[in-house]
Amino acid sequence: MIQAPNLVNPYMQPQMQPIPAPNYNAVKIDVHNPAVSAPGVGQVVTSVPQYAQPTMPYYSYPQNQLYSYPQAQAQPYYMPPMQQPMALPQAPVAPQPVSTPEVAPVPVPVAQAVAPQPVIQQQNINAPAPVVAQPVQENKAEVKETEAPKVEVEQPVPMTPQVDLNSFIAKLTNPDFEVQANAMEEIANMVKDEPQKATELLDEKVVNALNAIINTDSSKLAGPTQEQIAARQKLMNGEQLSDADKNLATTITPMEQAERNKSYAMFTSSIMQKLYGDEVAKLTNSTVPLTELPGAVTIVEQLKNNPNPMVRTSAIESLSYIQQPAYKQDLTTLFNIAKNDQDKNVQEAATAALAKLEQMPQAQEQKPAEQAKTAA
Repeated sequence: MIQAPNLVNPYMQPQMQPIPAPNYNAVKIDVHNPAVSAPGVGQVVTSVPQYAQPTMPYYSYPQNQLYSYPQAQAQPYYMPPMQQPMALPQAPVAPQPVSTPEVAPVPVPVAQAVAPQPVIQQQNINAPAPVVAQPVQENKAEVKETEAPKVEVEQPVPMTPQVDLNSFIAKLTNPDFEVQANAMEEIANMVKDEPQKATELLDEKVVNALNAIINTDSSKLAGPTQEQIAARQKLMNGEQLSDADKNLATTITPMEQAERNKSYAMFTSSIMQKLYGDEVAKLTNSTVPLTELPGAVTIVEQLKNNPNPMVRTSAIESLSYIQQPAYKQDLTTLFNIAKNDQDKNVQEAATAALAKLEQMPQAQEQKPAEQAKTAA
């Protein structure tokens, strides 16, 4: 304890207040701006003290630091490698104490150095989570499936029909004779202009509808009256007729419509038969027999038994349309029988058909025989 100075003598040292022991706790020390917790240190004096200034310091203190504290070493941060478990941070190695130069003892308590706190390494939350490799268990069944992958078989896409078959069948079976006639004309034009598209009409229902038209019983339908027959006779002779008579002469009765449609149906059937025979020849390189053509037998029956000479004439012309060397013998027999028909028009049609049949080239006539020999 320092003695208080005598205020009477100005040369005496002034009375000093007791100096509290400084707090040198290392935790409270600011590393970047160190300061000692002691009264008067770092404070600005606003008044001049009323005592003489000493010429010498009260005591000398060391200019160096009382002790050197260890600096914590910053641990580098490494990104965890992918596909590997995260490496746990290692505990920092305790630094070795640094020797300090010897200084004169100072009547001040020396603070104890506190061991540095371990550096806690923060985890990067934006880094992708590590993937821990799981042990792979081999499965023989899975290995077999991997070695032999399944082959997916695509189902064939069904072809969209180009022809509305049901619509044609509905028209052919319609009781209106004009609707039937228009449908048969449409079929004939399709076979002529688009034969590949018309092959979709080679259906049993279409053939049955055409045969039903050919076999229609028209005897119970209303036919031409005597007045109509007389008006037609005058029109054929070139006589003058009134408008009413002309209208009466040109009006077609239901029975005549049915007979007309029979002729149309036989022509349409022969066109379909030829198309059918050509398609079979392309696929199998063979000729369909005449009796196996769809609808051919029905036409032959009309040639033999139909009482209407117009229908018999249409039958001859229909059979002549499908003639070929393989049918020459059968057609020759039919046309010779028709050549002796009672009706003059039927006779002329049969004679023309026979002449056309005789004009068939000899090479084409021998072709079916050569095919038969090859097949045998």
